[in-house]
Parts: sequence; C-alpha cells; structure tokens
Amino acid sequence: MKGSTARPRISQCMIVKNEEDTIERALSWGKGIMSEQIVVDTGSTDRTVELAEKMGAQVYHFQWIDDFAAAKNFAIEKAKYEWIAFLDADEYLTKEGAEFLLHAIRQLHPLGTESLITAWVNLKDDGTVLTVGSQRRIFRNLPTLKYDGRIHESIIATDDHPIPTVDMTKELSIFHTGYGDTGAAKKKGRNLKMIQRELEEHPDDFSMWAYLGQEYMDRENLDDAEEALRKALSLMPEDWRERYDVIMSLSAERLLQILISKPEPNESDIMDCYRKATEMWSEEADFDFLLVQYFLEKEDWEAAEFHMRRSLEIVEEHGTMNKSMLVAANMQRAYELLAVCCFNNGKLDECVRYTTILLKQDPHLMSTLVVMLKAFRRDPNIGGLGEAGAGEVAGFLGNTFYNFSTLKDRLFVLRAAMGAEYGEMVKVMREIYFSPEELAVVDSALSKQ
Repeated sequence: MKGSTARPRISQCMIVKNEEDTIERALSWGKGIMSEQIVVDTGSTDRTVELAEKMGAQVYHFQWIDDFAAAKNFAIEKAKYEWIAFLDADEYLTKEGAEFLLHAIRQLHPLGTESLITAWVNLKDDGTVLTVGSQRRIFRNLPTLKYDGRIHESIIATDDHPIPTVDMTKELSIFHTGYGDTGAAKKKGRNLKMIQRELEEHPDDFSMWAYLGQEYMDRENLDDAEEALRKALSLMPEDWRERYDVIMSLSAERLLQILISKPEPNESDIMDCYRKATEMWSEEADFDFLLVQYFLEKEDWEAAEFHMRRSLEIVEEHGTMNKSMLVAANMQRAYELLAVCCFNNGKLDECVRYTTILLKQDPHLMSTLVVMLKAFRRDPNIGGLGEAGAGEVAGFLGNTFYNFSTLKDRLFVLRAAMGAEYGEMVKVMREIYFSPEELAVVDSALSKQ
C-alpha cells in the first residue's frame, strides 16, 4: 500500500508536450498542497522540462506511442501517495479549490471513497465560461484503477469493481483553457491520426466516429463532420439508447448545431434530428437550447419561448452533471432569452419577473435592464402614464437594485433607458437624478461616442 492511510496525501500528475506557456500555472496551484508533483514529458522541444524542473517537479520521460492511456498510466506508476490528481497542463484548480480538495480527501479517505467527480469549466481566452461539464480526475492510487483508451481515455477498474465515487461538482471545479481559441489552435488536428488509426482497426467503433466528427468540427470541415456524426449515431447499439451517454449525446448535439448553422437550414431536417435526439436522451437540455437560437433568428418568439422553458425544466429535473453543458454555462443568458421571448409574446409581467431575478443577482447586466425597461414602457399601466409611470419605475429601480447617490448607478440606468428608447424615463432620470453640472459632463462624454 502506498503512503499512510492515517493522513492521506495527494500526488499531482500530468503528461505534457510543449507546454511552456502553461506549465508554471499548472504546477503553481498545487504548491504546498500536493505532496509531490509528477510531470511526464512525451517529447517537448521547448522549455517545458526546464521550467517544470525549476519549479521542483519530478520529471520523467516517456516515448510517445500514440496512446494517452499508456502515458498516463506510466505517470501513475511513479506516484507514491494515496490519491492522485491528474490534471492536464492547460487545467488548474484555484488555490482555495486545492485546499478544499485536500480537506475533502482526508474526510472521505476512511469511508472507502475511490474517486471524485468535479465540475469541469471550459474557459474562453478572455476568461469567460464556454461550457460546464464534469470529470473524474481525482482518484485513489490503487493498482486496479488505470486509464483505458488510446485517445479520449478514462479511468476504469481493471477488475470491473464498481468505483465508489462522490459527486463534488457543486463544491469543486477544474478550470480548463484548452478549448479557447489559443488552446484549440494548438490541439487542432492532434488527435486526427490516432482516431483514424483506431477506425482502421475498428471500423464499427461508433464512439471513434463521434470523436472524428468532433475533430472535423474543430477544423470547420462541417460536411465531413456531419457525415461522421451521422455514422456514429447509426452505428450506436440499440441498448445504448436506454442510458445517458455524454459522448453520443454530444454527437447528436453537434449534428444539430451543424444543421442549424447551414446557410439555408432545412427546418424539417433540424426538427427530425431534434426529435430523435430527445427520444434517446430526454434528460439533455442543450437540444432545446440550440433550437432557441434557431427560432430567435427566425423571430418565432412562441417556438423560442417553448423550447427555452423546456430546456430550463429539464435542467431543473435532471441537473447538469455530465449533461446540458451549454445551458449550465449560459444560465444567465437563458433566463434573459426567456425574458426577451416573454416580452415579444406580450407576457410583460413575466418578462419583468425574470429580469428582476437576474438583476437581483447582478444589477449591472445592461441588456437585462434594457429588456425590463422595454417591458415597462410597453405596459399600458406604466408606460401609458407617461412621466408619472417613468417616475414610478425609477423609484422601483432605486429602491431595489441601485444606489442613486452614486453617479455610476445613475449613469447606468440612464444608458439603459436610452437603449430601451424609453423617452419619458430618460427625461425623468435627467431632470430628477442629475445635476446640471453632471449632465454637462455626461452629454459631453456621450457626444464623443
């Protein structure tokens, strides 16, 4: 048995190749928390190894054989402590997350837990969230737990025992930068040769066809991506349709994205793909979320509202663990789109209700406030009262979301009123809440934009 069971420790492991831009961040978050840091280099030609050694990591070399599982299992063999945190060089925990992880491991270790499921947050280059999923990257260092799969590898129990796992997706997040433009460009095509090799050996491997479709999408080769994804779904066994599978669900989602993005989308094809996907994976909310975008483009507000509500209902019932990653990453946007649909369908009270919920969470959502003010302007019981109604709205905003003693908040509301083309509201804000000196500065600034 590796290490001490009384006070379990964590070995941080990773495999790398030419990661000089991210290796320091990849190691820094674990300093003082991880008991050892193991870096397995698979053939770097940049300063990756030098920087890793400089930061005190144990660096080993592994000859690349087109097999991610083999390289990762080599790293595991070098680990000497009870638990392993296996993150890539473009992934990291926050310092607070790392400290929480160590505390959680020490609480769970005596209970026989063998792995943790964490949230997996994919970030764009600007730091905003792209998608949110979940991953098994933290597991007990046992001889029976190994990586399996030449590509898109995963942890399995070699003796087929059920792996006791704790869901910590709400408490712990791994942040991943590899799907931003910079990371995607670096990885573009990296896996294509390995996938094609797998398909040569196993031409009916539906999951590899799914990965091939993803690879073609990353290359923006949408015709070949569509063909590969259709092939993947057609080869999928019938019994696979009886359980949720993230790889195949994403294949249906990607196919739906391709159909919607065509210059002249065929609605019959889109809805046929949607129906088949929802029949197989009724707990996936992203299918409906994609249709919202499609119907918004067509200004079919009723259809858009229907699918937005259905998407949110699915999330409420089934959660977002390993599913509904688009909705999970865009929850604020989802409710704002629902408010927009309600506005355009004449459901003004509901529009105000949804925008109120959003603004209570973050009062400085400009587009949300604009939608709210448009609803107030259109409401005959408020907008029909002219300046008196606008004065009531201003009072509501000042008492609920904003501190009108600060210029920042007053200016924010004034800009939103202008964006909503709510003339009476603009007039009320200018006459009541701004001094002449402030208005001179504001007007000067606005005239330069």
